[in-house]
Amino acid sequence: MTPRFPGPPAERDMATAPFFDGAAREQLMIRRCERCAHPEPPEARTCSSCASVDLTWISATGRGHLVTWTVVHRAPHPDLAGAVPYVAGIVELDEGPWLHARICGDPTTMRAGLPVRVAFVHPDLGESVPLFTPSD
Repeated sequence: MTPRFPGPPAERDMATAPFFDGAAREQLMIRRCERCAHPEPPEARTCSSCASVDLTWISATGRGHLVTWTVVHRAPHPDLAGAVPYVAGIVELDEGPWLHARICGDPTTMRAGLPVRVAFVHPDLGESVPLFTPSD
């Protein structure tokens, strides 16, 4: 089942278009340095290893583990009022980059190291977005 997660619509710009195009195809896109092959999170504009600006988009496996999380009890946006409480966390992808993401699941079952996998939400308005669910 595809998770449903209310919230304000995500908006693309020229820098984020490849990320959102991938999400629409249910592919989690990250960056990789063309000079040293270091993987980077989607928002990276320079390589954190060699400082190159020559980054390309690649498809990640979508697997990783939960590094840390918080349970949000007060909606930071009116569109999220019906979603609280929800889990926001940091996922370390198997490829290495860390991503900020919403985490589906019972907040009481979250733990550091919890294996997770990507899922995608395709809202009627705005862009498709990734979130993570606990792996089996």
